[in-house]
Amino acid sequence: MIKNKEYKVKYGSKTINYFIVYSDRKTLGITVTPDKQVLIRSPFNASSIKINGIIKKRLKWISNKLSYFESLPPLAPRKKYISGESHYFLGKQYRLKVIKSPWEIVKLKGAYIQVYTMHGNNERIVKILLDYWYLEKSKIRFDNILSIWLSKFKKYTIAKPNIIIKKLKKRWGSCSIKGNVILNSDLIKTPIPCINYVIVHELCHLVYRNHDKDYYKLLSSIFSDWDMRKRFLDNLYWKIN
Repeated sequence: MIKNKEYKVKYGSKTINYFIVYSDRKTLGITVTPDKQVLIRSPFNASSIKINGIIKKRLKWISNKLSYFESLPPLAPRKKYISGESHYFLGKQYRLKVIKSPWEIVKLKGAYIQVYTMHGNNERIVKILLDYWYLEKSKIRFDNILSIWLSKFKKYTIAKPNIIIKKLKKRWGSCSIKGNVILNSDLIKTPIPCINYVIVHELCHLVYRNHDKDYYKLLSSIFSDWDMRKRFLDNLYWKIN
């Protein structure tokens, strides 16, 4: 994947900066990230005329997205992984409790996520243990949810995709050309209705690769409130990171 230099385009009184990201894909796509980056994802062989045409058609949408993200509160301070700090799991807020112990284990107990470690208040170790706990919970939960929603796609004869869980800085999920569903490891921190939405969103991409009319018709047939779930996720992003 190659990221070109930054480009600029005028829309009314606003100057919009954007990057073109070339990769081995078949279609053009536009992403506006919560940190207000505009990424044009393009096949290697797409002409500049075609790319510019897509950008011009979507300028209003891009401008609205940027305005929306600008209206959100700033990111929370960087996590320090110390007792008393706030962390999320399945949309609920918990307090972190680091406990000196000969064992290395994480437990959910009452209002606390308890991290037992022989290393005490070692930020790096506590983060590693907590991230591993989140990952193990994600593997089970995401696979179960995927299996449930896959039944909605029977008529499309979609094979059950592999789930890849990784840290994504810009997105909650994506769907690879090979048909793998890639999910943000932070998604396990969000409510179940939001997890359902992201997984179904990516399953719809196994039927329609683009965010076109047919794609949104399929998504809306499953979640008529998908846009509300998306807005909730965008707002939650600033709290859980």
